Amino acid sequence: MLRRSLPAPRHKQHRGRAQHSPPAPTHHAPSPPLWQVLTPPQRIALLGHELGHYSNGDTRHGLVVATAYRSLSTWRYYFTPIANPSPVEMAVNLAWIVPYSLIQGMLMLLDQLTLRAAQRAEYLADSVAARAGSTEAAVGLMDRLLVTDSAASTLRREANKPGTLRSGTRQAEDRGDELWEHLAAHMDSVPESEYERQRRVGALRGHSVDSTHPPTHLRRKCLLAGAPAPAAVVVDGDRERRITAELADARRTVARKIIRDGFDG
Repeated sequence: MLRRSLPAPRHKQHRGRAQHSPPAPTHHAPSPPLWQVLTPPQRIALLGHELGHYSNGDTRHGLVVATAYRSLSTWRYYFTPIANPSPVEMAVNLAWIVPYSLIQGMLMLLDQLTLRAAQRAEYLADSVAARAGSTEAAVGLMDRLLVTDSAASTLRREANKPGTLRSGTRQAEDRGDELWEHLAAHMDSVPESEYERQRRVGALRGHSVDSTHPPTHLRRKCLLAGAPAPAAVVVDGDRERRITAELADARRTVARKIIRDGFDG
């Protein structure tokens, strides 16, 4: 659901292709920037949503369909035409046209066949999110999705500050801590009126996380239609501090990557 809500640090280019590996094994991990702008109950709701895809028997995450997606995506990666090719690579691209087109077509067909089931699975996962973190937290999570563009702008601005790339190791670590602090401060400064404006705009334009997700305003409306659910999982202050300490290294690593490579979004 939310893994693509805030884009990842941009990849550097090499020989006309992005420096990235074939698709990673299927797993659900919220993006670190999104995690940073959520409250503890909203984080629990987020995890509840992602795990809910498995407990509800989501078609796209079942053994057969997920394996097919994984295999086809991997083959598509290897058969993707090389950008800015040399003469030899142009010949390779020509030879790859047929298998690449077949693989792409099969992926598109599989996507269409499972689209409705995938959208239904999102509503079911939202209900799990509400039970895990509370309806209030799940609705708050939906509202955060409406202002992720603003969060992305803040990350780009922080990453592009003058002198960032020339900073030493110690300074880079300090800048990494400042990055998340400034992001949190910015999100805390967003007034309720802006959330309301985004909710209205989202309803008019049909805002959604991506093409496989139902419109966000409909998901939010569905959560509010039922009786408010209390949180089944409650994290006290001590446990929250331990979780923060456990994730500290990952936070710094992601922050350094954003500062070094920029934020693509």
